Amino acid sequence: MTLPELSSQSLADQAYRALRAAIVKGDLPWGEKITERGLAASLGVSATPVREALRRLEQEQLVERTGLRSLRVATVSPEERTESAAIEAALEGVAAGFAARKATTEQLDRMAQLLDTADSAADVLRADRDAGRELDPGAVERIFNAVRDFHTAVEATAANAQLLRTLEQVRAFSRSERLRIASAQLTAGSTPGQVQRYGQHRQILNALRERDADLAEELARTHAASAAGDLVGWDA
Repeated sequence: MTLPELSSQSLADQAYRALRAAIVKGDLPWGEKITERGLAASLGVSATPVREALRRLEQEQLVERTGLRSLRVATVSPEERTESAAIEAALEGVAAGFAARKATTEQLDRMAQLLDTADSAADVLRADRDAGRELDPGAVERIFNAVRDFHTAVEATAANAQLLRTLEQVRAFSRSERLRIASAQLTAGSTPGQVQRYGQHRQILNALRERDADLAEELARTHAASAAGDLVGWDA
């Protein structure tokens, strides 16, 4: 495991952000045993800012204490993942509804560019599959990142700090797992349901362009809920 060294002020905040990012990305996997001393050495700081960061992560239930001096990255049960997915789907719907009311032309054009990027990468994968070639892992990553950035752009356009904080919380464990599953499913070949979900991004964008908040919310909620069924076909 490699973590970036920290410098300057607010080391506790920096340590918190670095450790939280490592959990979200999967660099610190579910159930991983961790110590203040080991994390401090990896980050290049003393134990004090790491201790403060771990307290915050405990409050978010991303880290759990297993003994007086022992900790581990929290584990997530199937039931908890299902419940988090339901919360996430509802929040994504709300975000899309807000975005439909607030989006500028520039923001909508940026969303369209992201979907264009995903479509181009999808074309590469289809060509590889049709030719019997091994799928380009870079194209898989480009689709995942472009679609993730599309959803991020929608949520940023919603411009509601409380909503964004709550979404960040429920998604804490999802990104690395989603990328792994998306890669496996793309390699195996997409199902009609996954292709349909991928196409729903354009439908959401069209609803945003039409300023139809109710439709945008319904589409985004349905999309997120259906994608959660198999932890996201071509989604992020």
